[in-house]
Amino acid sequence: MSLTITSMIALLAVWMLAIGWTGYHKRFARFAALVLVGLGVNMLWITAGLKAHPLDPNALLAEASLLLYAVFAFGIGWLAGRLARQLQASRVE
Repeated sequence: MSLTITSMIALLAVWMLAIGWTGYHKRFARFAALVLVGLGVNMLWITAGLKAHPLDPNALLAEASLLLYAVFAFGIGWLAGRLARQLQASRVE
């Protein structure tokens, strides 16, 4: 793999971890901000890096995929946070 592809995958992983963290702590405003930043960076890469038109069906599919990645990462973080809070609440002392 090239350095560009490797760095894009690493950036996606870090972004998804940040989204999951916002779900864990139920930070909806930060989630929205991170989603907007992620969509903007993705569109910048599509238009500047790949020289594609922003309304190309493949570009729109990439944006929709990124949005679904964000929603599922937030949901997994939210579920993990809920599980952790329930385990802490049911702890026997």
